[in-house]
Amino acid sequence: MRIALCLECPLHQHGGVEVLVRALVEGLCLQFELYLVSEDSTEFLQESPHGAMLHGHFPWHPQDQSSEQINRLIAWAQTEKIDLLHFHHGGTYSWNSRSWNHCAISNLASAGFPCVSTNHGAFGFWLFVGAQRSLPYRLLAMCLCWPAKLRQVAAVAWEATVSQHDYLAVRRWFFPVKSKFQQIYHSILDETTLPDLPKRSFILCLGTVGSRKGQPFLVEAFAQVANNFPEWKLVIAGRHASDGTPQEMLAAVARHNLADRVEILTDVSDVLARQLLAEASIFAMPSLAEGLGLSLQEALYSKAACVGSQIGGIPDLIHHDQTGLLVPPADPTALATGLDRLMNDPSLRMRLGNAGRAHVLANAMTRNGMIERHRSLYLLTTRV
Repeated sequence: MRIALCLECPLHQHGGVEVLVRALVEGLCLQFELYLVSEDSTEFLQESPHGAMLHGHFPWHPQDQSSEQINRLIAWAQTEKIDLLHFHHGGTYSWNSRSWNHCAISNLASAGFPCVSTNHGAFGFWLFVGAQRSLPYRLLAMCLCWPAKLRQVAAVAWEATVSQHDYLAVRRWFFPVKSKFQQIYHSILDETTLPDLPKRSFILCLGTVGSRKGQPFLVEAFAQVANNFPEWKLVIAGRHASDGTPQEMLAAVARHNLADRVEILTDVSDVLARQLLAEASIFAMPSLAEGLGLSLQEALYSKAACVGSQIGGIPDLIHHDQTGLLVPPADPTALATGLDRLMNDPSLRMRLGNAGRAHVLANAMTRNGMIERHRSLYLLTTRV
Protein backbone atom coordinates (compact mmCIF):
# COMPACT_ATOMS: atom_id res chain seq x y z
CA MET A 1 0.00 0.00 0.00
CA ARG A 2 1.26 3.47 -0.93
CA ILE A 3 0.56 6.19 1.63
CA ALA A 4 1.45 9.88 1.35
CA LEU A 5 2.01 11.71 4.62
CA CYS A 6 1.25 15.38 4.03
CA LEU A 7 2.33 18.33 6.18
CA GLU A 8 2.76 21.97 5.32
CA CYS A 9 5.99 22.40 7.33
CA PRO A 10 9.41 20.86 6.68
CA LEU A 11 9.74 17.40 8.18
CA HIS A 12 12.98 18.28 9.98
CA GLN A 13 11.48 21.08 12.10
CA HIS A 14 11.10 20.55 15.87
CA GLY A 15 7.36 21.20 16.25
CA GLY A 16 4.99 18.58 17.59
CA VAL A 17 3.46 17.81 14.18
CA GLU A 18 6.84 17.18 12.56
CA VAL A 19 8.06 15.02 15.46
CA LEU A 20 4.95 12.86 15.25
CA VAL A 21 5.12 12.47 11.46
CA ARG A 22 8.77 11.43 11.76
CA ALA A 23 7.71 8.78 14.28
CA LEU A 24 5.07 7.51 11.84
CA VAL A 25 7.65 7.33 9.05
CA GLU A 26 10.01 5.32 11.27
CA GLY A 27 7.30 3.01 12.55
CA LEU A 28 5.41 2.32 9.34
CA CYS A 29 8.07 2.31 6.62
CA LEU A 30 8.53 -1.48 6.74
CA GLN A 31 4.86 -2.27 6.17
CA PHE A 32 3.82 0.50 3.77
CA GLU A 33 5.43 2.35 0.89
CA LEU A 34 5.56 5.85 2.34
CA TYR A 35 5.65 9.10 0.39
CA LEU A 36 5.95 12.64 1.70
CA VAL A 37 4.24 15.89 0.74
CA SER A 38 6.02 18.74 2.52
CA GLU A 39 8.00 21.95 2.22
CA ASP A 40 11.32 20.07 2.41
CA SER A 41 13.83 20.37 -0.37
CA THR A 42 14.67 17.27 -2.35
CA GLU A 43 18.36 17.83 -1.53
CA PHE A 44 17.69 17.78 2.22
CA LEU A 45 15.67 14.58 2.05
CA GLN A 46 18.42 12.89 0.06
CA GLU A 47 20.76 13.51 3.00
CA SER A 48 18.21 12.79 5.74
CA PRO A 49 17.83 9.36 7.38
CA HIS A 50 14.06 9.77 7.04
CA GLY A 51 14.48 10.46 3.34
CA ALA A 52 15.92 6.98 2.93
CA MET A 53 12.69 5.54 4.35
CA LEU A 54 10.55 7.28 1.73
CA HIS A 55 9.68 6.18 -1.79
CA GLY A 56 9.00 9.66 -3.11
CA HIS A 57 8.42 13.32 -2.28
CA PHE A 58 6.22 16.13 -3.58
CA PRO A 59 7.54 19.62 -2.69
CA TRP A 60 4.54 21.53 -1.31
CA HIS A 61 4.65 25.31 -0.91
CA PRO A 62 1.93 26.41 1.57
CA GLN A 63 2.13 30.04 0.50
CA ASP A 64 1.08 28.97 -3.03
CA GLN A 65 -2.70 28.52 -2.84
CA SER A 66 -3.22 28.26 -6.58
CA SER A 67 -5.13 25.60 -8.45
CA GLU A 68 -1.96 24.89 -10.43
CA GLN A 69 -0.10 23.51 -7.41
CA ILE A 70 -3.09 21.37 -6.42
CA ASN A 71 -3.32 20.03 -9.96
CA ARG A 72 0.39 19.15 -9.86
CA LEU A 73 -0.19 17.28 -6.59
CA ILE A 74 -3.08 15.36 -8.14
CA ALA A 75 -0.96 14.47 -11.18
CA TRP A 76 1.90 13.35 -8.91
CA ALA A 77 -0.45 11.17 -6.85
CA GLN A 78 -1.78 9.61 -10.05
CA THR A 79 1.72 8.93 -11.37
CA GLU A 80 2.88 7.40 -8.08
CA LYS A 81 -0.37 5.42 -7.70
CA ILE A 82 -0.95 6.71 -4.16
CA ASP A 83 -3.57 4.67 -2.29
CA LEU A 84 -4.17 7.04 0.63
CA LEU A 85 -3.19 10.59 1.55
CA HIS A 86 -2.96 11.56 5.24
CA PHE A 87 -3.05 15.33 5.75
CA HIS A 88 -1.75 16.76 9.02
CA HIS A 89 -3.22 20.08 10.20
CA GLY A 90 -1.02 22.16 12.48
CA GLY A 91 -4.34 23.62 13.66
CA THR A 92 -7.93 23.25 12.56
CA TYR A 93 -7.58 25.30 9.42
CA SER A 94 -4.49 24.27 7.48
CA TRP A 95 -4.35 23.17 3.86
CA ASN A 96 -6.47 26.22 2.95
CA SER A 97 -9.53 24.44 4.30
CA ARG A 98 -11.36 27.79 4.53
CA SER A 99 -11.47 27.98 0.73
CA TRP A 100 -14.21 26.24 -1.26
CA ASN A 101 -12.16 26.00 -4.46
CA HIS A 102 -8.53 25.87 -3.33
CA CYS A 103 -8.44 23.33 -0.50
CA ALA A 104 -5.95 20.61 -1.43
CA ILE A 105 -7.80 17.95 0.58
CA SER A 106 -11.21 18.57 -1.02
CA ASN A 107 -9.69 18.63 -4.49
CA LEU A 108 -7.72 15.39 -3.98
CA ALA A 109 -10.86 13.67 -2.73
CA SER A 110 -12.87 14.97 -5.70
CA ALA A 111 -10.21 13.49 -7.98
CA GLY A 112 -10.92 10.07 -6.48
CA PHE A 113 -8.12 9.73 -3.90
CA PRO A 114 -8.99 8.40 -0.44
CA CYS A 115 -7.94 10.99 2.14
CA VAL A 116 -7.76 11.18 5.94
CA SER A 117 -6.60 14.03 8.16
CA THR A 118 -5.38 14.81 11.67
CA ASN A 119 -6.12 18.03 13.53
CA HIS A 120 -3.20 18.62 15.91
CA GLY A 121 -4.78 21.52 17.78
CA ALA A 122 -8.34 22.90 18.01
CA PHE A 123 -7.28 26.09 19.76
CA GLY A 124 -10.37 28.20 19.22
CA PHE A 125 -13.36 28.55 16.93
CA TRP A 126 -12.83 32.22 16.03
CA LEU A 127 -9.19 31.59 15.12
CA PHE A 128 -10.73 30.20 11.95
CA VAL A 129 -11.29 33.74 10.64
CA GLY A 130 -9.14 35.81 13.01
CA ALA A 131 -10.04 36.18 16.68
CA GLN A 132 -8.64 39.73 16.69
CA ARG A 133 -11.11 40.91 14.02
CA SER A 134 -14.37 42.73 14.71
CA LEU A 135 -17.49 40.66 15.31
CA PRO A 136 -19.22 41.75 12.06
CA TYR A 137 -16.13 40.77 10.07
CA ARG A 138 -15.91 37.40 11.79
CA LEU A 139 -19.58 36.63 11.22
CA LEU A 140 -19.36 37.54 7.53
CA ALA A 141 -16.14 35.56 7.03
CA MET A 142 -17.61 32.58 8.84
CA CYS A 143 -20.52 32.46 6.38
CA LEU A 144 -17.93 31.84 3.65
CA CYS A 145 -15.33 29.76 5.50
CA TRP A 146 -17.42 27.45 7.67
CA PRO A 147 -19.11 25.67 4.70
CA ALA A 148 -15.67 25.14 3.12
CA LYS A 149 -14.36 23.48 6.28
CA LEU A 150 -17.47 21.27 6.37
CA ARG A 151 -16.74 20.28 2.78
CA GLN A 152 -13.15 19.41 3.67
CA VAL A 153 -14.18 17.19 6.60
CA ALA A 154 -16.90 15.54 4.52
CA ALA A 155 -14.27 14.71 1.89
CA VAL A 156 -12.11 12.58 4.22
CA ALA A 157 -12.79 9.10 5.55
CA TRP A 158 -12.03 10.48 9.04
CA GLU A 159 -10.40 13.44 10.74
CA ALA A 160 -8.60 12.61 13.98
CA THR A 161 -8.02 14.86 16.97
CA VAL A 162 -5.24 14.35 19.51
CA SER A 163 -7.30 14.85 22.69
CA GLN A 164 -10.82 14.43 24.02
CA HIS A 165 -11.01 18.21 24.48
CA ASP A 166 -10.36 18.78 20.79
CA TYR A 167 -12.65 15.93 19.76
CA LEU A 168 -15.59 17.43 21.63
CA ALA A 169 -14.76 20.94 20.40
CA VAL A 170 -14.69 20.14 16.67
CA ARG A 171 -17.85 18.05 16.95
CA ARG A 172 -19.59 21.15 18.33
CA TRP A 173 -18.07 23.56 15.83
CA PHE A 174 -18.73 21.40 12.77
CA PHE A 175 -21.77 19.48 13.94
CA PRO A 176 -23.17 18.61 10.46
CA VAL A 177 -20.14 16.34 9.89
CA LYS A 178 -19.49 15.33 13.49
CA SER A 179 -19.58 11.62 12.64
CA LYS A 180 -16.33 12.03 10.67
CA PHE A 181 -14.29 12.95 13.76
CA GLN A 182 -12.47 10.48 15.96
CA GLN A 183 -9.79 10.77 18.62
CA ILE A 184 -6.31 9.20 18.55
CA TYR A 185 -3.74 9.80 21.26
CA HIS A 186 -0.47 10.81 19.66
CA SER A 187 2.85 10.14 21.32
CA ILE A 188 6.59 9.91 20.80
CA LEU A 189 7.06 8.16 24.14
CA ASP A 190 9.42 5.23 23.72
CA GLU A 191 9.56 3.30 26.99
CA THR A 192 12.89 1.73 26.04
CA THR A 193 14.78 5.04 25.75
CA LEU A 194 13.90 6.74 29.06
CA PRO A 195 16.58 6.00 31.67
CA ASP A 196 15.73 5.11 35.26
CA LEU A 197 17.62 7.73 37.30
CA PRO A 198 17.29 9.08 40.86
CA LYS A 199 15.04 12.08 41.19
CA ARG A 200 16.60 15.49 41.91
CA SER A 201 15.13 18.64 43.45
CA PHE A 202 14.25 20.60 40.37
CA ILE A 203 11.13 21.61 38.43
CA LEU A 204 11.34 20.96 34.69
CA CYS A 205 9.50 22.70 31.87
CA LEU A 206 10.46 21.11 28.54
CA GLY A 207 9.16 22.39 25.22
CA THR A 208 9.32 25.27 22.76
CA VAL A 209 9.69 28.60 24.56
CA GLY A 210 6.89 30.68 23.09
CA SER A 211 3.79 32.70 23.93
CA ARG A 212 1.47 29.68 23.77
CA LYS A 213 3.60 27.76 26.30
CA GLY A 214 3.38 30.29 29.13
CA GLN A 215 6.90 29.97 30.59
CA PRO A 216 6.97 33.55 31.99
CA PHE A 217 4.03 32.61 34.24
CA LEU A 218 6.06 29.69 35.55
CA VAL A 219 8.99 31.97 36.41
CA GLU A 220 6.62 34.31 38.26
CA ALA A 221 5.12 31.35 40.15
CA PHE A 222 8.52 29.98 41.12
CA ALA A 223 9.54 33.43 42.36
CA GLN A 224 6.63 33.34 44.84
CA VAL A 225 7.83 30.12 46.50
CA ALA A 226 11.57 30.00 45.82
CA ASN A 227 12.60 31.42 49.20
CA ASN A 228 10.68 28.67 51.00
CA PHE A 229 12.58 25.93 49.18
CA PRO A 230 16.22 27.02 48.78
CA GLU A 231 17.36 23.58 47.61
CA TRP A 232 15.00 23.58 44.58
CA LYS A 233 15.73 24.93 41.11
CA LEU A 234 13.70 25.59 37.98
CA VAL A 235 14.96 24.26 34.63
CA ILE A 236 13.37 25.59 31.43
CA ALA A 237 14.58 23.71 28.37
CA GLY A 238 13.66 23.92 24.71
CA ARG A 239 14.06 25.73 21.43
CA HIS A 240 13.26 29.45 21.63
CA ALA A 241 10.49 30.80 19.43
CA SER A 242 10.86 33.95 17.35
CA ASP A 243 8.40 35.96 19.45
CA GLY A 244 9.29 37.99 22.55
CA THR A 245 8.67 35.22 25.09
CA PRO A 246 12.33 34.33 25.71
CA GLN A 247 13.11 37.97 26.47
CA GLU A 248 10.07 38.25 28.75
CA MET A 249 11.14 35.13 30.62
CA LEU A 250 14.72 36.36 31.04
CA ALA A 251 13.46 39.73 32.27
CA ALA A 252 11.37 37.98 34.93
CA VAL A 253 14.40 35.97 36.05
CA ALA A 254 16.43 39.18 36.42
CA ARG A 255 13.60 41.09 38.10
CA HIS A 256 13.26 38.46 40.82
CA ASN A 257 17.02 37.93 41.17
CA LEU A 258 16.69 34.23 40.29
CA ALA A 259 19.70 33.82 38.01
CA ASP A 260 21.25 31.22 40.33
CA ARG A 261 17.96 29.35 40.76
CA VAL A 262 16.65 29.23 37.18
CA GLU A 263 18.53 27.36 34.48
CA ILE A 264 17.58 28.06 30.86
CA LEU A 265 18.74 25.55 28.25
CA THR A 266 18.44 25.89 24.48
CA ASP A 267 19.02 23.40 21.66
CA VAL A 268 18.54 20.47 24.03
CA SER A 269 19.60 17.13 22.55
CA ASP A 270 17.32 14.10 22.75
CA VAL A 271 19.74 12.45 25.17
CA LEU A 272 19.75 15.44 27.52
CA ALA A 273 15.96 15.80 27.29
CA ARG A 274 15.49 12.17 28.34
CA GLN A 275 17.94 12.65 31.22
CA LEU A 276 16.10 15.76 32.44
CA LEU A 277 12.75 13.97 32.24
CA ALA A 278 14.11 11.03 34.20
CA GLU A 279 15.65 13.20 36.94
CA ALA A 280 12.97 15.88 37.41
CA SER A 281 10.91 15.52 40.57
CA ILE A 282 8.28 17.96 39.27
CA PHE A 283 7.21 18.76 35.72
CA ALA A 284 5.27 21.94 34.91
CA MET A 285 3.28 22.71 31.76
CA PRO A 286 1.88 26.27 32.12
CA SER A 287 0.50 26.42 28.56
CA LEU A 288 -2.18 28.87 27.43
CA ALA A 289 -3.24 26.48 24.65
CA GLU A 290 -2.19 22.88 24.08
CA GLY A 291 -3.29 20.11 21.74
CA LEU A 292 -2.16 17.38 24.12
CA GLY A 293 1.39 17.77 25.47
CA LEU A 294 4.01 15.30 24.24
CA SER A 295 6.63 16.20 26.85
CA LEU A 296 3.94 15.96 29.55
CA GLN A 297 3.26 12.36 28.47
CA GLU A 298 6.93 11.54 28.89
CA ALA A 299 7.10 13.28 32.26
CA LEU A 300 4.12 11.30 33.54
CA TYR A 301 5.74 8.07 32.38
CA SER A 302 8.97 9.13 34.11
CA LYS A 303 7.01 9.43 37.39
CA ALA A 304 7.48 13.16 37.77
CA ALA A 305 4.75 14.87 39.78
CA CYS A 306 3.07 17.04 37.16
CA VAL A 307 1.23 20.35 37.32
CA GLY A 308 -0.38 21.87 34.26
CA SER A 309 -2.91 24.39 33.00
CA GLN A 310 -6.52 23.31 32.82
CA ILE A 311 -6.60 23.94 29.10
CA GLY A 312 -6.84 21.97 25.84
CA GLY A 313 -5.71 18.36 26.03
CA ILE A 314 -3.78 18.70 29.30
CA PRO A 315 -6.75 17.40 31.38
CA ASP A 316 -6.65 14.22 29.26
CA LEU A 317 -3.29 13.57 30.89
CA ILE A 318 -3.67 15.21 34.29
CA HIS A 319 -6.70 14.24 36.36
CA HIS A 320 -6.63 16.68 39.23
CA ASP A 321 -5.26 15.21 42.47
CA GLN A 322 -5.12 11.78 40.80
CA THR A 323 -2.38 11.88 38.15
CA GLY A 324 -1.22 15.46 38.81
CA LEU A 325 -2.45 18.94 39.64
CA LEU A 326 -4.46 21.26 37.40
CA VAL A 327 -4.42 25.05 37.73
CA PRO A 328 -6.09 27.87 35.78
CA PRO A 329 -4.02 29.15 32.84
CA ALA A 330 -2.15 32.47 33.13
CA ASP A 331 -2.47 32.43 36.93
CA PRO A 332 0.98 32.52 38.59
CA THR A 333 -0.48 32.50 42.10
CA ALA A 334 -2.49 29.32 41.51
CA LEU A 335 0.53 27.74 39.84
CA ALA A 336 2.72 28.74 42.80
CA THR A 337 0.23 27.08 45.16
CA GLY A 338 0.47 23.86 43.15
CA LEU A 339 4.26 23.96 43.13
CA ASP A 340 4.29 24.61 46.88
CA ARG A 341 2.13 21.54 47.51
CA LEU A 342 4.39 19.33 45.43
CA MET A 343 7.72 20.61 46.75
CA ASN A 344 6.48 20.34 50.34
CA ASP A 345 5.12 16.77 50.14
CA PRO A 346 7.34 13.88 48.93
CA SER A 347 4.56 11.34 49.50
CA LEU A 348 2.21 13.33 47.25
CA ARG A 349 4.89 13.47 44.55
CA MET A 350 5.32 9.69 44.76
CA ARG A 351 1.58 9.00 44.63
CA LEU A 352 1.00 11.25 41.64
CA GLY A 353 4.12 9.97 39.85
CA ASN A 354 3.05 6.34 40.13
CA ALA A 355 -0.50 7.14 39.04
CA GLY A 356 0.76 9.22 36.11
CA ARG A 357 2.75 6.36 34.63
CA ALA A 358 -0.17 3.95 35.08
CA HIS A 359 -2.50 6.40 33.31
CA VAL A 360 -0.20 6.76 30.29
CA LEU A 361 0.15 3.01 29.88
CA ALA A 362 -3.54 2.27 30.44
CA ASN A 363 -4.45 4.62 27.57
CA ALA A 364 -1.73 3.41 25.17
CA MET A 365 -0.16 6.89 25.06
CA THR A 366 3.09 5.57 23.63
CA ARG A 367 4.87 5.69 20.32
CA ASN A 368 4.13 2.04 19.64
CA GLY A 369 0.47 2.53 20.56
CA MET A 370 0.16 5.46 18.14
CA ILE A 371 1.86 3.58 15.31
CA GLU A 372 -0.32 0.49 15.77
CA ARG A 373 -3.47 2.62 15.81
CA HIS A 374 -2.50 4.26 12.52
CA ARG A 375 -1.54 0.95 10.96
CA SER A 376 -4.95 -0.50 11.78
CA LEU A 377 -6.83 2.58 10.57
CA TYR A 378 -4.92 2.75 7.29
CA LEU A 379 -5.74 -0.86 6.52
CA LEU A 380 -9.36 -0.43 7.53
CA THR A 381 -9.78 2.79 5.53
CA THR A 382 -8.42 1.36 2.28
CA ARG A 383 -10.61 -1.74 2.57
CA VAL A 384 -13.82 0.28 2.77
